[in-house]
Amino acid sequence: MCARQLSAIYCALALLLVSAALRAQDLSLEEVRRVFPEAATITPLNGKVPAYLVRSERGQLGYAFTTVEVAPISAYSGKPIDALIGLGEDGVIRGVEILHHEEPILVIGVSDTDIRNFVGQFTGKTVTDRIRVGAHGREGYVGIDGISGATITTMVLASSVNKAVKLVAQAYGIPRSSAPAMPGMSDIAGGAPASGGAAIPETPAWQLLWQDRIAEIVLVSAALVLLLAILFLQDWLVEHTVLFHRLRVAYLLFTVFFIGFYCAAQLSIVNLLAFFHSMTSGFSWDTLLIEPVIFILWSFVAVSILLWGRGVFCGWLCPFGAAQDLISKAATRLGVEGYHLPQMVHERLWAIKYFILIALIGLSLDSMVNAARLAEVEPFKTTFILHFAREPVFVVYAVALLAISAINSKFYCKYLCPLGAALSFVTRFRIFDWLRRRRECGKPCQACAHQCQIAAIKPTGEIVDNECHYCLECQVTYWDEHRCPPLVEKRKKREVKATMRAKKAQGVIASDS
Repeated sequence: MCARQLSAIYCALALLLVSAALRAQDLSLEEVRRVFPEAATITPLNGKVPAYLVRSERGQLGYAFTTVEVAPISAYSGKPIDALIGLGEDGVIRGVEILHHEEPILVIGVSDTDIRNFVGQFTGKTVTDRIRVGAHGREGYVGIDGISGATITTMVLASSVNKAVKLVAQAYGIPRSSAPAMPGMSDIAGGAPASGGAAIPETPAWQLLWQDRIAEIVLVSAALVLLLAILFLQDWLVEHTVLFHRLRVAYLLFTVFFIGFYCAAQLSIVNLLAFFHSMTSGFSWDTLLIEPVIFILWSFVAVSILLWGRGVFCGWLCPFGAAQDLISKAATRLGVEGYHLPQMVHERLWAIKYFILIALIGLSLDSMVNAARLAEVEPFKTTFILHFAREPVFVVYAVALLAISAINSKFYCKYLCPLGAALSFVTRFRIFDWLRRRRECGKPCQACAHQCQIAAIKPTGEIVDNECHYCLECQVTYWDEHRCPPLVEKRKKREVKATMRAKKAQGVIASDS
C-alpha cells in the first residue's frame, strides 16, 4: 500500500473521530425526550443562544438546551453541571434533567431519588420565576427545596437553570404572542409588562444565603476573633493551666457541635481541588461565597497558615480533629493508657497521607468524580454532612477512626488526612515561630515529646512544624515548674536554698534566745 493511500486512510479516520466527537456534544432525540416525551424531531438553531427546536407529530413544542452551553456556572467541583432543559413556547419549563456532572456530593452520599426529586421541582415554573433554593416566602422569588449536604451544588444548578431559561427566552421570543399571557412575560419577549409592576432587582444567590445565616456568620466570626486572642496571649494563658485547659475543651466542643454538626462546615481536600480547578475553568467569587461559614473559615485558614502554619486549623478548627482530641482526653480521664508507635514506624506512616494527596490530585486532573470516590478516605461527609445516615461501610469506617483515638490520639490526622498533607506544604513559609523550646529539650529531656498527641517532636527536641497541631500542650509544660524537668530542677534548688535560709534563721533565733 503506497504512502498516499495510507495518508488518505489516516485523514479519513481523523475526520471520523472529529465528527464523532462533535456528535458526542450534540443532543440526541432520546435525550430530548427526557424533557419532551412526545418529541418527534429536533432541529439545531443557529441563533446567538444554542438550542434545539423541538416538534411533535402535531406541531411545535418548544426548545431544548443545556446549561453547559447556554449558562455554564462552575459548581463545587470547579466545573459546570450539564443539565438539559425543556422550555415550552408558553414560557413554562417542561422538565430539567442532569446529563453530566462531577459533583462529589452527588457521586457518593446522595441518592438518585433525591436528585430526581430536586430537579423535578423546576417543572411547571415559568421564565419569569426567579427560582432559588430555600427562598420560600421571600418576596420576588419562587422557593424550592435543596438537597441536604449539597447546598453549593443545588444553588449553582438553580442559578444556571434560571440564567439559561431567561437567555433562551430572550433570544427566541418566548412566550409566543399567541400563548396565554402571564405576569411579567412581556419583559422577556418584548413589550410593556403585563402586570404593570416594576421588576424586582435580581439578588445573587450567595447574598441571600449570607442574609439567612447572619447568626452563624456572627458566631463563627466571634469564635475566630477569640482564637486570635488565644494565639496572641498564648504565653500568658498556658501559665494558667486550669483556665487554658477549660478554654481549649470548650473551644473544641464548639468546633465539633457548632461548626461541624450544626453548620456542616468541615473543610475538605475536595474544597482545595475544586478551587484549583475553578482557577483553570472560569473562576467565580459567587461560587466560593455560596457557603458563608466555609468561606470565612477558608479565609481565616489562608491567613493563619502563613502566620503560624497548618496547626491552627488542624488543632482548633477541624471538627473531626477536635472530636478525636476530645475522645482522647476523655479516655485519659478514664484511665485508658495510650499507645505510641515506635518513632521509626510513626515517621514512615506519615508518608501515607502524602501518597493519598498525590493520588487525589492525579485523579482530579482526569475527573473530579473519580477523585471524589478516593476522597471518601475523609470521614467528614459521613460524620458531619450525612450524620452517619449512609451505607454501613462508611459508618463503620468513621466510627472506627474516632474509636482508635482513645488509644492513639488523632490517628487519622497523623497518617491518613490528605487535607493536612496539602496544608503542610504552605506551613514551610510561615512567619511566626512562637513555640518556645529550651536547650535541654531532647538533650536529655523528653517530657514534651512523650506527651505530644501528634508525636510531632523529634527525639532530638525539635518540633516538626509540618505536623504540629498547635495544641500548645508543650507550652503548658514549658512554663510548668512541676512538669518541665529543667524548671523542676531549678525549683528544687530554690526550695533547698529557701529551706537552708529558714534553718539558718531558726538557728540564729535559737542562739539569741
